Amino acid sequence: MPSGRVHDAITVLTTVAAVPVWYVLSPDRNPVPLALVAGAYLFSGFYFSDDLDTRSRSYNRWGPFRFLWWPYQALVPHRSWFSHGLGGPLWRVLYFGLMLWAVARCVLWGLIEEGVKVNRDAILGSLWTHGLTWTLTHPSATLWLATGLVLGGIAHSVADTVVSFAKKMW
Repeated sequence: MPSGRVHDAITVLTTVAAVPVWYVLSPDRNPVPLALVAGAYLFSGFYFSDDLDTRSRSYNRWGPFRFLWWPYQALVPHRSWFSHGLGGPLWRVLYFGLMLWAVARCVLWGLIEEGVKVNRDAILGSLWTHGLTWTLTHPSATLWLATGLVLGGIAHSVADTVVSFAKKMW
């Protein structure tokens, strides 16, 4: 299995290599889909890595927000299909969204306990509605972002597989 530094280098190098390929294969050479895929790919490699199920570089990048990944680490075995499978990045997006919802709910509850008048359900419902509305009204952007996240996970898993195979051979 490559080190975190090697995974980072692979993420950057494959992103850079993909740019000319995109321009050769893209019929209209529109930079927006490229930017969405590349940005999501980099985010997937650096922050939503398959290795969030361990105390990895990507885990440490979350700084004081690492606590959001503690339940994930407790629930997901390292290199399982859930973390290293094709849908891994999408599962992490779902997990992350649920954790943000839980943290927001707790913060709003704390405000209510301190006497601040807020409508917790209205705020959380509005956030959910806006997120869902954006996703449904921007299906192409949503698809490009999901593609970048999944490709980032694939690159990670392929690197793990190749290095593990090479170590067995030598």
